Amino acid sequence: MPSPHPLARALASAVVRDSTARVLVLGTGNGRNVTPFTQNGVPVDILEQNETRAREAAARYTNEPLVRVHAGAYAGPYPFDGGFAGALSTSALLHGTASSVAQSVAAIRAALRFDAPFFCTFGSTRDPRFGNGRRIDDQTFAPDSGSEAGVAHAYFDESQLRAMLAGFHIDELTEGTAAETVGKWAHTDDEAATIVHWFVRARVTS
Repeated sequence: MPSPHPLARALASAVVRDSTARVLVLGTGNGRNVTPFTQNGVPVDILEQNETRAREAAARYTNEPLVRVHAGAYAGPYPFDGGFAGALSTSALLHGTASSVAQSVAAIRAALRFDAPFFCTFGSTRDPRFGNGRRIDDQTFAPDSGSEAGVAHAYFDESQLRAMLAGFHIDELTEGTAAETVGKWAHTDDEAATIVHWFVRARVTS
Protein backbone atom coordinates (compact mmCIF):
# COMPACT_ATOMS: atom_id res chain seq x y z
CA MET A 1 0.00 0.00 0.00
CA PRO A 2 1.42 3.45 -0.92
CA SER A 3 2.26 5.82 1.92
CA PRO A 4 -0.63 7.90 3.29
CA HIS A 5 -0.76 11.58 2.44
CA PRO A 6 0.97 13.67 5.16
CA LEU A 7 -2.33 15.41 5.86
CA ALA A 8 -3.97 12.04 6.55
CA ARG A 9 -1.31 11.16 9.11
CA ALA A 10 -1.58 14.62 10.68
CA LEU A 11 -5.37 14.46 10.96
CA ALA A 12 -5.22 10.99 12.49
CA SER A 13 -2.84 12.33 15.12
CA ALA A 14 -5.16 15.26 15.81
CA VAL A 15 -8.28 13.16 16.45
CA VAL A 16 -6.94 9.91 17.90
CA ARG A 17 -7.26 11.13 21.50
CA ASP A 18 -11.00 11.70 21.07
CA SER A 19 -12.76 8.43 21.92
CA THR A 20 -15.95 9.62 20.16
CA ALA A 21 -14.20 10.69 16.95
CA ARG A 22 -15.61 9.87 13.54
CA VAL A 23 -13.75 11.13 10.49
CA LEU A 24 -15.10 12.01 7.06
CA VAL A 25 -12.84 11.18 4.11
CA LEU A 26 -13.78 12.48 0.67
CA GLY A 27 -12.88 10.17 -2.20
CA THR A 28 -11.80 6.55 -2.12
CA GLY A 29 -8.50 6.85 -3.97
CA ASN A 30 -6.58 3.63 -3.48
CA GLY A 31 -7.29 3.46 0.25
CA ARG A 32 -3.94 4.82 1.41
CA ASN A 33 -5.51 7.56 3.53
CA VAL A 34 -7.82 5.31 5.54
CA THR A 35 -5.08 3.30 7.23
CA PRO A 36 -3.83 6.02 9.64
CA PHE A 37 -7.32 6.17 11.16
CA THR A 38 -8.22 2.49 11.33
CA GLN A 39 -4.82 1.61 12.78
CA ASN A 40 -5.68 3.93 15.67
CA GLY A 41 -9.25 2.72 16.10
CA VAL A 42 -10.91 5.80 14.56
CA PRO A 43 -14.11 5.10 12.56
CA VAL A 44 -14.12 6.45 9.00
CA ASP A 45 -16.99 7.40 6.72
CA ILE A 46 -15.83 7.54 3.11
CA LEU A 47 -17.89 9.62 0.69
CA GLU A 48 -17.38 8.89 -3.01
CA GLN A 49 -19.44 10.56 -5.71
CA ASN A 50 -18.46 8.04 -8.40
CA GLU A 51 -20.84 5.13 -7.86
CA THR A 52 -18.54 2.54 -9.42
CA ARG A 53 -15.63 3.52 -7.18
CA ALA A 54 -17.97 3.59 -4.19
CA ARG A 55 -19.09 0.00 -4.87
CA GLU A 56 -15.50 -1.14 -5.31
CA ALA A 57 -14.46 0.50 -2.05
CA ALA A 58 -17.44 -0.98 -0.18
CA ALA A 59 -16.33 -4.43 -1.32
CA ARG A 60 -12.75 -3.70 -0.27
CA TYR A 61 -13.82 -2.79 3.25
CA THR A 62 -16.43 -5.52 3.75
CA ASN A 63 -14.44 -6.99 6.63
CA GLU A 64 -13.38 -3.66 8.17
CA PRO A 65 -15.98 -2.67 10.80
CA LEU A 66 -14.48 0.79 11.29
CA VAL A 67 -15.12 1.84 7.68
CA ARG A 68 -18.39 2.77 6.02
CA VAL A 69 -18.55 3.74 2.35
CA HIS A 70 -21.27 6.01 0.96
CA ALA A 71 -22.08 7.08 -2.58
CA GLY A 72 -23.09 10.71 -2.82
CA ALA A 73 -22.17 14.15 -4.08
CA TYR A 74 -19.42 16.00 -2.23
CA ALA A 75 -21.59 19.12 -2.40
CA GLY A 76 -24.38 17.32 -0.51
CA PRO A 77 -26.86 16.47 0.74
CA TYR A 78 -24.91 13.80 2.57
CA PRO A 79 -26.36 10.30 3.09
CA PHE A 80 -25.36 10.20 6.78
CA ASP A 81 -25.55 12.25 9.96
CA GLY A 82 -22.97 14.94 10.73
CA GLY A 83 -21.05 15.58 13.90
CA PHE A 84 -17.69 14.53 12.52
CA ALA A 85 -14.55 15.20 14.56
CA GLY A 86 -12.50 15.82 11.42
CA ALA A 87 -12.56 15.74 7.62
CA LEU A 88 -9.95 15.00 4.97
CA SER A 89 -9.76 15.67 1.25
CA THR A 90 -6.46 15.15 -0.54
CA SER A 91 -7.74 14.85 -4.12
CA ALA A 92 -11.54 15.02 -4.29
CA LEU A 93 -11.73 18.82 -4.21
CA LEU A 94 -9.14 19.25 -6.92
CA HIS A 95 -11.79 18.26 -9.43
CA GLY A 96 -15.01 19.97 -10.48
CA THR A 97 -15.73 23.63 -11.03
CA ALA A 98 -14.78 26.40 -8.63
CA SER A 99 -18.47 26.71 -7.76
CA SER A 100 -18.94 22.99 -7.03
CA VAL A 101 -15.80 22.93 -4.89
CA ALA A 102 -17.11 25.90 -2.87
CA GLN A 103 -20.44 24.11 -2.39
CA SER A 104 -18.57 21.01 -1.20
CA VAL A 105 -16.56 23.04 1.32
CA ALA A 106 -19.78 24.48 2.71
CA ALA A 107 -21.31 20.99 3.00
CA ILE A 108 -18.23 19.68 4.78
CA ARG A 109 -18.29 22.56 7.24
CA ALA A 110 -21.92 21.79 8.06
CA ALA A 111 -21.03 18.13 8.71
CA LEU A 112 -18.26 18.96 11.20
CA ARG A 113 -18.40 19.73 14.91
CA PHE A 114 -17.40 23.17 16.10
CA ASP A 115 -13.57 23.46 16.17
CA ALA A 116 -13.19 20.20 14.20
CA PRO A 117 -10.17 20.13 11.85
CA PHE A 118 -10.48 20.03 8.08
CA PHE A 119 -7.24 19.09 6.33
CA CYS A 120 -7.37 19.41 2.56
CA THR A 121 -5.66 20.19 -0.72
CA PHE A 122 -6.79 22.50 -3.52
CA GLY A 123 -5.51 23.36 -6.97
CA SER A 124 -3.27 26.41 -7.27
CA THR A 125 -3.29 29.00 -10.03
CA ARG A 126 0.49 28.53 -10.07
CA ASP A 127 -0.03 25.03 -11.40
CA PRO A 128 1.11 25.03 -15.06
CA ARG A 129 -2.19 23.41 -16.08
CA PHE A 130 -4.11 26.52 -15.01
CA GLY A 131 -5.29 28.40 -18.10
CA ASN A 132 -4.63 25.47 -20.43
CA GLY A 133 -7.04 23.03 -22.01
CA ARG A 134 -10.79 23.58 -22.25
CA ARG A 135 -11.91 26.63 -20.28
CA ILE A 136 -15.05 26.03 -18.20
CA ASP A 137 -14.91 29.25 -16.18
CA ASP A 138 -12.21 31.67 -15.03
CA GLN A 139 -10.91 29.20 -12.43
CA THR A 140 -11.74 25.87 -14.05
CA PHE A 141 -9.98 24.11 -16.92
CA ALA A 142 -10.03 20.56 -18.28
CA PRO A 143 -6.77 19.29 -19.79
CA ASP A 144 -6.82 18.19 -23.43
CA SER A 145 -4.38 15.33 -22.88
CA GLY A 146 -2.69 13.25 -20.22
CA SER A 147 -4.11 10.86 -17.66
CA GLU A 148 -6.91 13.26 -16.67
CA ALA A 149 -7.89 14.51 -20.13
CA GLY A 150 -11.34 16.06 -20.07
CA VAL A 151 -11.56 16.16 -16.26
CA ALA A 152 -12.46 19.60 -14.87
CA HIS A 153 -9.91 21.00 -12.40
CA ALA A 154 -10.53 24.05 -10.22
CA TYR A 155 -7.68 26.44 -9.35
CA PHE A 156 -7.49 29.13 -6.68
CA ASP A 157 -5.18 31.97 -5.73
CA GLU A 158 -4.70 32.75 -2.05
CA SER A 159 -7.43 35.39 -1.79
CA GLN A 160 -9.96 33.15 -3.55
CA LEU A 161 -9.09 30.23 -1.30
CA ARG A 162 -9.34 32.25 1.90
CA ALA A 163 -12.73 33.59 0.81
CA MET A 164 -13.98 30.07 0.11
CA LEU A 165 -12.82 28.94 3.56
CA ALA A 166 -14.83 31.58 5.41
CA GLY A 167 -16.29 29.82 8.43
CA PHE A 168 -12.97 28.14 9.13
CA HIS A 169 -9.95 29.36 11.04
CA ILE A 170 -6.92 28.62 8.87
CA ASP A 171 -4.09 27.28 11.02
CA GLU A 172 -1.77 26.57 8.10
CA LEU A 173 -1.88 27.46 4.42
CA THR A 174 1.07 26.53 2.23
CA GLU A 175 1.55 26.33 -1.50
CA GLY A 176 4.03 24.06 -3.21
CA THR A 177 4.84 21.05 -5.32
CA ALA A 178 2.64 18.01 -5.01
CA ALA A 179 5.21 15.73 -6.65
CA GLU A 180 5.61 13.59 -3.52
CA THR A 181 2.01 13.65 -2.30
CA VAL A 182 -0.23 13.42 -5.35
CA GLY A 183 -1.86 10.06 -6.05
CA LYS A 184 0.46 8.25 -8.43
CA TRP A 185 -2.42 6.00 -9.52
CA ALA A 186 -3.90 9.08 -11.22
CA HIS A 187 -0.73 10.67 -12.65
CA THR A 188 2.50 9.70 -14.33
CA ASP A 189 5.73 10.71 -12.59
CA ASP A 190 6.27 13.44 -15.20
CA GLU A 191 2.80 14.87 -14.60
CA ALA A 192 3.19 14.72 -10.83
CA ALA A 193 6.50 16.60 -10.97
CA THR A 194 4.80 19.78 -12.21
CA ILE A 195 1.65 19.85 -10.07
CA VAL A 196 1.22 22.66 -7.53
CA HIS A 197 -1.30 22.43 -4.69
CA TRP A 198 -2.48 24.38 -1.70
CA PHE A 199 -2.14 22.41 1.55
CA VAL A 200 -4.62 23.56 4.20
CA ARG A 201 -5.11 22.85 7.89
CA ALA A 202 -8.22 24.59 9.16
CA ARG A 203 -10.81 24.38 11.95
CA VAL A 204 -14.55 25.09 11.99
CA THR A 205 -15.44 28.40 13.61
CA SER A 206 -19.02 28.91 12.47
